[in-house]
Amino acid sequence: MAAARARETERADRLFSDPLAAALAGPEGFGWLQDMEAAAGSDLAGQYPVIRTRFFDDFLLDASQRLGLRQVVLAAAGLDTRAFRLPWPPDTRLYELDLPAVLNAKDDTIGKTGVTPNCERVTVAVDLQDAAWPQRLLACGYRPERPSVWLIEGLLYYLARPAVHGLLEQVRSLTAVDSLLGLDLMNRGLFFFPPAWPMQAALAGRGAAGRFGTETPEALLAAHGFVPDVTQPGEEGANFGRWPRPLVPRAMPGLPRSFLVRAARHSSAGA
Repeated sequence: MAAARARETERADRLFSDPLAAALAGPEGFGWLQDMEAAAGSDLAGQYPVIRTRFFDDFLLDASQRLGLRQVVLAAAGLDTRAFRLPWPPDTRLYELDLPAVLNAKDDTIGKTGVTPNCERVTVAVDLQDAAWPQRLLACGYRPERPSVWLIEGLLYYLARPAVHGLLEQVRSLTAVDSLLGLDLMNRGLFFFPPAWPMQAALAGRGAAGRFGTETPEALLAAHGFVPDVTQPGEEGANFGRWPRPLVPRAMPGLPRSFLVRAARHSSAGA
């Protein structure tokens, strides 16, 4: 993902700028991106994260700038650099949750650049599959009684179904009414679509096998107390002139799909 962001940054018509991405990706990241695009037979593997990044950039900035949410939580933040590249309002506190090794390697690379974050950045070293991770977040100053905006980007596809439901329920328990949640999902059709198998095999070969998909993201989010707004890449608000495929109605079965979800906790949604 960092390699895709770095390549996008070099474009004259870039959808965002991420000066840290190339250093974070390194040669291995660029090699992985090339492998994924070769397996997919197109540059779709690189275009999807670009569209997703811009989509959720807009989502997070709207939540913080227009709606005034000052607690931002990036679950499984990985090599995300939004703390450094987005124009956060004053008093924004951004929590990055990920494994200790990931956060340490990321901080080592960023530390060599001398770049400082545009908000109060708090790293929380946790394993999201450990049921005790919410206590670590609370210990770092997160206030669950205050509205927040969360982002779970590029993660749920790789988790088993019970882990997906468990994580969403933990997020629900940590969010106040009027909090927001952004996440991306794949459908089950992806697993049964032969043209997608080479890329799935390439991911599995690197220890990142896909596990979870759903045809009904609305029902998934509603089950955990959120009211979702679901968009497919290529639709209005998630195109940006980059999506290379024609739109196919969701009513047409058997095709792979991805969903970009913006959801809200309301008092009428399990609060």
